[in-house]
Amino acid sequence: MHLFHRLLLPMLLVHLSAGCLLPASSTLPDTPKDATISTNVEAKLAEDQQGGLSDIIVTTEGGTVTLTGTVHKAERKARAAELARQVPGVRRVKNDLEIRAAPAP
Repeated sequence: MHLFHRLLLPMLLVHLSAGCLLPASSTLPDTPKDATISTNVEAKLAEDQQGGLSDIIVTTEGGTVTLTGTVHKAERKARAAELARQVPGVRRVKNDLEIRAAPAP
């Protein structure tokens, strides 16, 4: 029994505490990474049937998506935010899109 206390018990304690030494993850394992979220939002915007959203710049940090660029109507600005919110992993959308009238033909 003395061998157990001298060798096996310390090894057991090291083994059990090893999990405590790992760095804590800042995101849940099943949460998409920011780069993946940005790519998925960009794809969602490009697929929009009414068009005009594919040139929007999308950045993501901690699940917060920021939309920058210009659109021609307030409805398109709202639509871009709505589509971004539909992407898995998006926690919040910061809509910094500017509305600029389309140039006259």
